Amino acid sequence: MKLDPKADYIKVHADWHKAGIPGKTFYEKALYEVNKGYAIVVAPDAIKLTVKLPPLKERVLKRDKYTCQYCGKYGDTIDHLIPQSVYKIFTTEEMAVCACKRCNQLKSDKPMHVFIKELMKERILEMIDKEL
Repeated sequence: MKLDPKADYIKVHADWHKAGIPGKTFYEKALYEVNKGYAIVVAPDAIKLTVKLPPLKERVLKRDKYTCQYCGKYGDTIDHLIPQSVYKIFTTEEMAVCACKRCNQLKSDKPMHVFIKELMKERILEMIDKEL
């Protein structure tokens, strides 16, 4: 059985979810969860979660060992590689990284290539200051 991509939303069932009351999500997230093995399709407009995952933030921080992926310092926030504030898309673990508060605020909703260029410029200026 496959999910219906034209469904307004997909019902989400889980034994541990709010006393058996189904939640709802959108097609892309449901499809991702099924493809990852986190859920099974029970109807064209419904899935059942088979794995209780920790929140996205917790999974990303643990995966990246609480290390900012931009500067290498301690990080306790996550950065959406594709800014949620601009694009409003579903974020997976693969689309987020651990970031320190400073780097996360500096990146803000900038595209990745713009932010990386700014970081490189900052590091070059720091190296010049140390040499002089």
